[in-house]
Amino acid sequence: MHVFYLHGFASSPQSSKAEFLSAKLADLGKTLHCPDFNQPDFSTLTISRMLQQLEKRIVALVPDEVALIGSSLGGFVAIEAAQRQVARAYHPITKLVLLAPAIELEWERWPEVGPGGIEGWRRNGEIEVFHYADDRPRRLKFAFYEDAVRYKPAAARLAVPMVIFQGRRDESVDPRSVERFAQAQPDATLHLVDDEHQLKNSLDSIWSETSRFLSLSPACPP
Repeated sequence: MHVFYLHGFASSPQSSKAEFLSAKLADLGKTLHCPDFNQPDFSTLTISRMLQQLEKRIVALVPDEVALIGSSLGGFVAIEAAQRQVARAYHPITKLVLLAPAIELEWERWPEVGPGGIEGWRRNGEIEVFHYADDRPRRLKFAFYEDAVRYKPAAARLAVPMVIFQGRRDESVDPRSVERFAQAQPDATLHLVDDEHQLKNSLDSIWSETSRFLSLSPACPP
């Protein structure tokens, strides 16, 4: 099984969760694939580009099942990728692990949108957002919004087994939307934890459940 980590908005493959999971998988002799969705330029980021980058990385691997671990906006992308199943014949997406998934992009929770709202963003053509991986402000074009509203992951109904971790004190993703999504899925297990959006205090329990869910075991010696 190929395991992918899909980082969140204004994050990177060097995030604390990505590095934590990568180290855990390395201990088992396995690789965590982490596309960098900031490339080629953060300002031109769109959901469609993220999906294309992910699917290109998947099809470049030898045929096998694929598990997606999606964090925040990466969870949004994971759901959409599982619906599309572009490479189903040789690389079926068979399991999802969603970490505080941005099931709905709640624009009113975006402080970067500012007092001008979506119309202000449209008029200006871009907004300034703080990029956590770069530790500095970056520009984001309005094309991100125009593309994102085409997708409706909250309405998805997936036969793919999934496990979801959501913090009760999440300030970015409404836990109620995640609960509704989980309840509507035929094969989803939701873990509500006493944590915030980053889930930093829950990483050990997340790994314990994830390794069991993905049936991960140490690599056999040569």
